[in-house]
Amino acid sequence: MASNGELPSKQKAAQFHPSDQSVHINEIPVPSIKPDELLVKVRAASLCHSDLMLFEPNDQGLNLGSGDPFTMGHEGCGTILEVGSEAKGFKKGDRVGWLPIIDCCFECDACQVHNLYCETGQSKVQGMTVDGYFQTYCAVKWQNAAIIPDGMDLDSSAPIFCAGATAFNSVEATRAELKGDPKDVYVAVIGCGGLGHLGIQYLKAYGYKVIGIDLSPEALEEAKAQGADYLFNPKEDKDYVKKILEITGKGCHAAINFTNSVPAYSSTPDVIRYNGVLMVTGIPQKPISFSGMDVSMLRIRVRGANNGRTDQLRNCLEFSHKHGIKPHVTQFKLEDFQKMLDTMHAGQHKGRMGVLFE
Repeated sequence: MASNGELPSKQKAAQFHPSDQSVHINEIPVPSIKPDELLVKVRAASLCHSDLMLFEPNDQGLNLGSGDPFTMGHEGCGTILEVGSEAKGFKKGDRVGWLPIIDCCFECDACQVHNLYCETGQSKVQGMTVDGYFQTYCAVKWQNAAIIPDGMDLDSSAPIFCAGATAFNSVEATRAELKGDPKDVYVAVIGCGGLGHLGIQYLKAYGYKVIGIDLSPEALEEAKAQGADYLFNPKEDKDYVKKILEITGKGCHAAINFTNSVPAYSSTPDVIRYNGVLMVTGIPQKPISFSGMDVSMLRIRVRGANNGRTDQLRNCLEFSHKHGIKPHVTQFKLEDFQKMLDTMHAGQHKGRMGVLFE
């Protein structure tokens, strides 16, 4: 490392090697920023379940993990060290988090929905195809960045910038479809892990009744800690659907599925009342399907949500700060990255896991 406040020329990074689908801690150059970028000293980066897609085949048409080794991670936060000449609204020393899509125009009709589908066709996801954030220094597009409110803990904030934004947008999209006093409305959270434990916090902040459903005892324990009103493990309780119908009267008014499980999606309509909302948030490796009759006859209303745009990210940060929403993060050292991956593969974690940099 350099001294006297100067940047080092090299840094360590957790990199995915497409050639053998392995991860190595490599030494790589510290990036130089372009005029439309910010150089950020990363304080924290966290692991998302979708990062595991790099190690598995998918049927979603996603081209992941090809070419040269690249740094993993698409959830991060830190402090700005340098501001590009074209960047607007930021200064050195600002604490920021950001979204991971680059090489998009940020202006076309598609970008107003999600930058991944930019009309240029050049969009890339940092951490999935090009260098991400499991490294000490990274370059960030200023259009993707949002300032973290004073008083929010930087060390635990990294998951907000994917899991938090996704969970918040899912809850907001669900709310738009619901009527009545929240205290009389039941929402099922399918998958109470990294995304779900934040979704529960957002739902409870609005006053909804929450039913947490997960196969993992650890995830259900976390769901309880975050205020879920009822908990069910379908693997251990074969009558869970009957019990949910009894609790809710006619079924949940909505269910947000945060999992990547096709069977979980297939069973979700069972816990939803007539004309209830099924929010598609988690992305399985294989396509999911619904009954055309159920959708056509409004047995269920199928909607979708994702990590969204930067304006939505700012709303998420403001709401999270106001209501004390905080990710549960277990921190690892960069050298223990493989252990973190293995723990997520085994489903033996609560909330999120990440790396805290010096």
